[in-house]
Amino acid sequence: MSGRPFSSSAWRLPLVSTLLAWGAVGCTTTALLNLPAATSDFTPGVGLPTPRVIQVGFINNTPFRAIFTFGAHDQYDQETLPTAFGQLRLEGNSSSAQVAQPCRQSFSVGGAELVRLINENEADPGINVSDPRALIQGVNFSAAPLGDPLEAEPTEGTAEGLVFLSGVDFTCQRTNIRETTGTGLLLFTFEQDPAAPGGFRIDFSFIQP
Repeated sequence: MSGRPFSSSAWRLPLVSTLLAWGAVGCTTTALLNLPAATSDFTPGVGLPTPRVIQVGFINNTPFRAIFTFGAHDQYDQETLPTAFGQLRLEGNSSSAQVAQPCRQSFSVGGAELVRLINENEADPGINVSDPRALIQGVNFSAAPLGDPLEAEPTEGTAEGLVFLSGVDFTCQRTNIRETTGTGLLLFTFEQDPAAPGGFRIDFSFIQP
């Protein structure tokens, strides 16, 4: 069997990169759980990591339309792209279908970092902004009728964006080694809350299978 000659530099680069990542986030309990959490599998015949697929869903318990962007990214990877992110205008007192999303280190609904990554990489073919007015931090709630210039504006208020971590808030672990999907549902619920900034809040629950 032949192969590339061993060099001490072969292991130095990944080791240094790992140490730098740990140093950047600190040895907190959150980092200890989030960094090694399984989020991908190796593609047969190619050997490249492919993100596992998770399911997310949204329930709008308010009487107003909710406008927002959601998606996943790897917060410790400086070259991360939030590919396959989604955008919704969810009418009041309604729920979305379950949406398949790639499992990565973090999942965000209207988070500042998610929005920044999308804005800074709009020229990348993997980034597709289908609703520019929904590309906002947090969630807008509008009572304006469809077709009105204010239909995506926060006429009634806003909810702060949230970020959740794999291995901490949810898991993408498989129940079978042949599976390529996660084993639960990330469920987000929008509620009116006069005590919350903007008058609305986002509740999160991870539903085990």
